[in-house]
Amino acid sequence: MVIKSNGVMKEKLILLAAFVLLCTACKKGASIDNEDGRPDVVTFRPERDEVSLVRNPLMGWTLYDDANDYVANAAEYWNAQDHAATNYASIFYIRWRWSELEPEEGKYAWDHNENFKALVKGALDRGLKLAFCIYSDGQDNIYNGTPDFVREAGAEGYGSRRLWQPESDLSNWTPYADDPVFREKLTNFVKAFAAAFDDPDRVDYIDGYTLGWWGEGHHVKYKDPANKGPVFEWFVNLYGDSFKNVPLVIPFGTEMGLDYEQVVAMERQGFLIRRNGLGSTWFQDAEVNFIHSVFPRIAFIAESCYWGCFADNCRPWASDPLYGSVYRSWKDVYTQTYQDAIRGRANTLDLREAVETRGWLLNGKDLVEDFVKNGGYRLYPVRVEVPETVRSGETMTVEHEWENGGTGVCPNNNVRWNYKYRVALAWIDAASDEVKQVAVDGKSDPSAWVKGKPTSYALRVPLQVPPGNYRLGLAIVDTTKDNTPALNLAVKNASTIDGWLVLGDVSVQ
Repeated sequence: MVIKSNGVMKEKLILLAAFVLLCTACKKGASIDNEDGRPDVVTFRPERDEVSLVRNPLMGWTLYDDANDYVANAAEYWNAQDHAATNYASIFYIRWRWSELEPEEGKYAWDHNENFKALVKGALDRGLKLAFCIYSDGQDNIYNGTPDFVREAGAEGYGSRRLWQPESDLSNWTPYADDPVFREKLTNFVKAFAAAFDDPDRVDYIDGYTLGWWGEGHHVKYKDPANKGPVFEWFVNLYGDSFKNVPLVIPFGTEMGLDYEQVVAMERQGFLIRRNGLGSTWFQDAEVNFIHSVFPRIAFIAESCYWGCFADNCRPWASDPLYGSVYRSWKDVYTQTYQDAIRGRANTLDLREAVETRGWLLNGKDLVEDFVKNGGYRLYPVRVEVPETVRSGETMTVEHEWENGGTGVCPNNNVRWNYKYRVALAWIDAASDEVKQVAVDGKSDPSAWVKGKPTSYALRVPLQVPPGNYRLGLAIVDTTKDNTPALNLAVKNASTIDGWLVLGDVSVQ
């Protein structure tokens, strides 16, 4: 190629070359001469990962053991779900009857039920966090939700329909929600449950209001209907006062009414929200608008409506008032469910049990992969800028900028996390890989990072390391655990030391 040059062309070429050098320096972490009078700086721009599975607390695809029929056999379950657990999921959700968790008074499944323990171990061994919904209602269920010892102790209740039986078959039993014996026994269980599982290292969230069918707050019965409000407050406060560290969730839109739920559960006890029914008439603009009205202050846990099969001749959605005449296949169902999750800014969505997981991966694998990329929260540093020349004992300014590539939010502001996650930098000795100094930015807050709105901070650091060569590390740390790196960053080809993302080499004079 022949280029004719003149004075103007030469000037343009010189400017273009300077621009290329500047961009290259930014990417490599080299120093940049600034024209605004600031000291020369080194800018690090980690390469963002927009595709890979990034697991973090309270987000991602969720596998279920949804025991409205029989609880899963642990060995069979994990044999069927291993691929999904390894490649797509982040959470294992246990929705069991109280009667399965405490079949005899004071005898708990986590101590005595080997199958339960194997299910939990299978999840944790695969890197999944746990979540729970423990319900007491026997309506539309194969077994009683409440243990027999509660009725034997004198609790009053009523017959309820057993799953797969005629409407007239009321062979299950459910206690009235305001019965004092029921309340006493459930209080004992929840306190024991919290003692075992109020552990954010293993558990992402707990459903904190689980009366009614399937623990979703519907068709609750009382001896005295005037007790409806007091029972709701008692139940929410029982969980809220028992669980201090693991976030709690309420299925919004129950028969209690949204205003009451907001005051009692969301405002007073800091509950997150869930909605069961995505991809159906039960999730429309009104639900989306409410979620948006509390976002990003409150994170949203999502669950699909239609499940139980995936074959063409099985269509539980056929009678849906909104979509029954629209859906032609399960791919249509999955597509609408995914779209509802994204427009609802969902932190989680369910692959569910093995049959539903198989359906998603056979007929909607692209959607599964898209939720990995777009659902929940996906945090990455856009840039980190430090002075090129620093001296031991001086105070330096570090500028850092962050983005959230997911449509959800990291619920760092939740009362049970209490802003424990903060951005921190580490000066790591280049010879020994030993962390010599950690600086935490107390103003940084991942719960403020939402998609499409980069957030920048300037951190003043009194540098206390001796002169020498260091690697600059970056992390979102858990301040309740001596500032150890905690959240996984969406960074490609990351080099790490003890969980710290290595940005590059720096020297201290």
